Amino acid sequence: MKTGKQGLVGLAVCILAAAVLGGCAKPMPTTCKTEYEFHPPTSYEGKMCLMKCEKDRKQCRDDKELQYKNCEHHGRMVRLEFERCIASGATNCYSAVAPPCERPCDSSGPCSDSCNMEYRHCYESCGGSVTSKEVCSNGCDSWSCD
Repeated sequence: MKTGKQGLVGLAVCILAAAVLGGCAKPMPTTCKTEYEFHPPTSYEGKMCLMKCEKDRKQCRDDKELQYKNCEHHGRMVRLEFERCIASGATNCYSAVAPPCERPCDSSGPCSDSCNMEYRHCYESCGGSVTSKEVCSNGCDSWSCD
């Protein structure tokens, strides 16, 4: 009989595992992202224009990076000044809270979005075309972005 109880316990574990793995677990949320396809202009002038677009996008990203570094520096200075005031024994120290800093540019995020949006407009103004499509990037089994 000992084998029978072990068999029932094993069966119960298998049923429980199947229930959890087979759909009872909370599904991952579906997320979509936009992918862009670039079709360059055919003219020489259009291709030269694209070089300026790329230069402008790099400058945009560099500017955003510098803004972020300046913001971080400002936040450190605010904290240091408050700590100095407290350490001096003063009772009227002003605890200013620095605003949150927007993350620097990478492949995604607000910075990248604004620089890339400007780039896409520039690309099209040079005679190129940009097409976009929504693609599923997470939890794609049960839902599509189209």
